[in-house]
Amino acid sequence: MLDEKGRLFGKISIVDLAIVFIVLILVAGYLYRDRAAGTPAEARTVVVKVVCNGVYPGTENSIKVGDQLVASGGLTNIKITEMRVEPAYWVVNTADGNMNLTTNPFRKDIYLTLEGKISQISPAEITFAGQKCRVGKEDFVVKTQKVEAKAIVTGIAIED
Repeated sequence: MLDEKGRLFGKISIVDLAIVFIVLILVAGYLYRDRAAGTPAEARTVVVKVVCNGVYPGTENSIKVGDQLVASGGLTNIKITEMRVEPAYWVVNTADGNMNLTTNPFRKDIYLTLEGKISQISPAEITFAGQKCRVGKEDFVVKTQKVEAKAIVTGIAIED
């Protein structure tokens, strides 16, 4: 089968055959990856609940139910569906070293429900309004045309 020059059947070198085989495997892998990436995921409705803690008064007047969130310089299909404003809770240290929870007469907490159809849902993570989204995430940004506020994600529901 191999001759004295290392050719298979006297015609093709084993090294050449190995290189052709590797190139074919790489091309097949590239085509398979492109085919898998080209199938878009089905868009599903995701509802995310957030709270914007301790915002300045007046900020709540710039947020309206129906406002769309902004990501990467453009509007997304994520909308504010519910909004509730409450006095912000504040921790105050007393002279004897105790901590008391009280309401701040100046700051407000804004509770928002955000909803939209997204397809960036994987077993590992959800991308919502251009951001990775998990309950407890403390640096989620609620950004509309008029407002940008830091929020904490308090709930996520994926509807079928």
